[in-house]
Amino acid sequence: MKTLYKYIQPYRFRLTIFAQLCGATLLSLMLFRLRVRMSGSGEYAFLVWNIFLAWIPLGLAYAATAFSWSRKSILLTLPFAAGLWLIFFPNAPYILTDLLHLSDPKPHIPLWFDVLLLLWFAWTGLSLGMVSLFLMQSIVRREFGRIAGWLFVGTVGVLGALGIYIGRFLRWNSWDLLLSPKQRLAEFLHYAANPSLQSIVFISVFSALFIFIYVSTYTFGLLLQEQTNKAPQEIS
Repeated sequence: MKTLYKYIQPYRFRLTIFAQLCGATLLSLMLFRLRVRMSGSGEYAFLVWNIFLAWIPLGLAYAATAFSWSRKSILLTLPFAAGLWLIFFPNAPYILTDLLHLSDPKPHIPLWFDVLLLLWFAWTGLSLGMVSLFLMQSIVRREFGRIAGWLFVGTVGVLGALGIYIGRFLRWNSWDLLLSPKQRLAEFLHYAANPSLQSIVFISVFSALFIFIYVSTYTFGLLLQEQTNKAPQEIS
């Protein structure tokens, strides 16, 4: 038992976060299942698919982290892993936009229940996105420096909001970029050349919101680390 603890001790915080994400996902799915039993309808089944998609960027981020420690393969594997991660990343915070469904309340389900259900799914998806972004930022910071790491966060925040807008309002999927890249690129260039006011406002506000939440969470982590490092000095 001591040997096992010694082995996992350096990774205890990552394992704790992973366990929390699994717990949040499980609770979200349980709430969805309860809603199905209450209503006899699976009209919110899209939440299950969305939470599955939200886990993909986290898995890709862990894979990129594993490959990044190999100096021989980092130049070959990291750009591919980062590009694939960026394609799927918007699926994680995308669940926040599912709150739009509250504008169409269902008579057979209390509104407060749907609010809690959607909040649980939205928070879980947002958390999955933030953890995966933290892992990718750590790679960029280690390889290119702190400034590059934060420029990466800002860029991903804007591109993520763009991806969410495309998914929510244009109804594209992540795999569309893999299956029909030329068609989607032509359509994207058309929309980019003729942006709507809605797209500009949504992308600006959502990217600012996500970056603010990420920076706040990051700062809380630094505050906790500061307090932890300060405690032994106070005791001594």
